[in-house]
Amino acid sequence: MTASDASTAGSERDPPPEDGDGESDPPRVALTRTDERVLAYLDDVGTDYPAFVASNTGLYVDHVESRLDALDAAGLVERVTDEEVFRITDAGRDALREDCAAWSD
Repeated sequence: MTASDASTAGSERDPPPEDGDGESDPPRVALTRTDERVLAYLDDVGTDYPAFVASNTGLYVDHVESRLDALDAAGLVERVTDEEVFRITDAGRDALREDCAAWSD
């Protein structure tokens, strides 16, 4: 490799330097009111189908399904079975507590 091929610190190929001990906090997910209702419901009941989540929270099924998919991708809920049965994860409980504390004062 020639000297011109070597990357220099701060070049576009180098990842940005990490601060601190190398561990970073996971990105905080901004919950919508719908997310809060869905997470709170699942926290209360344990597991449920999207249609029942919608029925018991007063939300539209299509909207609940899309939010459950987003919450699943964020790791805040998880599918329990191959059928569409969901439950809240520990990360979901933490996000719900953090988000509710921010607006409950």
